[in-house]
Amino acid sequence: MGWGTRSAEADEEALRRAERAAAHGWGERAHTQRIGSRITGLGCVSLMPALLCLILGAGLSTGPYGPGVKAVAAGLLVLAVALPVAGFLVEGRLTHRDTRLHVFAEGVVVTVGLARTHALAWPELAVTERTETTSYGQNSHGPTVHWLYLADPDGTPLARISTRNPAGAAIARAKAERTGT
Repeated sequence: MGWGTRSAEADEEALRRAERAAAHGWGERAHTQRIGSRITGLGCVSLMPALLCLILGAGLSTGPYGPGVKAVAAGLLVLAVALPVAGFLVEGRLTHRDTRLHVFAEGVVVTVGLARTHALAWPELAVTERTETTSYGQNSHGPTVHWLYLADPDGTPLARISTRNPAGAAIARAKAERTGT
C-alpha cells in the first residue's frame, strides 16, 4: 500500500491487520468504523482559489487587453479546472491515513495509517466519557453528543467516537458490563 491507496483497499488492509491482532480468541468482529473520514478537506479548499482564477481569467480574457494578458487569462482558466481536480484526487488518495476502529467481543483494535495497530482487550482499554453541547447563535442549543475517548493504558489517545454510532454504543455497553456502571 503506497501513497496512491484508495479507500476500499485501505479498509481491507486495516481489517486484515485488525483480525490478525485479534486472532487470539477475541471472538467475532461486531463493528468496524472509520473515524475522521478524509483528513485534509483539500478538495473543498481548492474550490475557492479555483473560483478566483475563474473570475479573474474570464474577466481578463474578455477585456481589451494584449496577447500577454490573454495568455495569463488562459493560464488562470486552466488553473480554475486543474486546482479542484488535483485537490480531490490528492484527498482521495489520503484515506489510508484514517483511523479505523474495530470492535470485537473481547476488545478493540485501532488501526492508524499504514503501520500503527493497537489491540487492546477490554480491561486494558481506558475509556473516558464526555458530554458536549454546542450552541448555534443567540439563545439556541445544538445537539448534545456523548463522546467516548479511547486511550492506551498509559494514556495515549487512540480515538474518539460518539455513543450514537453503533460501534460507540457497543463500546459503552462493554464498558458498562465490565465496570458495573
